[in-house]
Amino acid sequence: MNIIDRQTLIFSINLAKTKIMQTPVALRFAADELILKQISYNVAAAVDTPSVVQIWCNITHDNLIGTFPNDSAVWQIHDHHFKISNTFQTGVFELQFQQTGNNSGQNTIYYNPQPLITNGTQGVVSITIEFVKYAK
Repeated sequence: MNIIDRQTLIFSINLAKTKIMQTPVALRFAADELILKQISYNVAAAVDTPSVVQIWCNITHDNLIGTFPNDSAVWQIHDHHFKISNTFQTGVFELQFQQTGNNSGQNTIYYNPQPLITNGTQGVVSITIEFVKYAK
């Protein structure tokens, strides 16, 4: 598929202050797809309860767009493509940071939605997202 337009947004969220990020977004075009480009997480000193945080998004078909461990610094490069429900140009863009629980070493499958993360996760997460429109 041929990309005819793209717009990149970077979100930085202090998880000590909020577990849900909601912001109005006005793109230059009606996007067909969201591409998760990068996740970084700067762990707060000695406050995190070890867990994995899942990222829920309100405009994608699958809703879950990524995960990261909350007990170490993370810098992950991605190129994960997610279809957007009914295209997206303007509206409220929401990311929720949800628990996956402490599974005590067991292999567990998580799904959405999950409860929001607790105050044990207090670092800063930065997410780079690209919105794209494809030629029809």
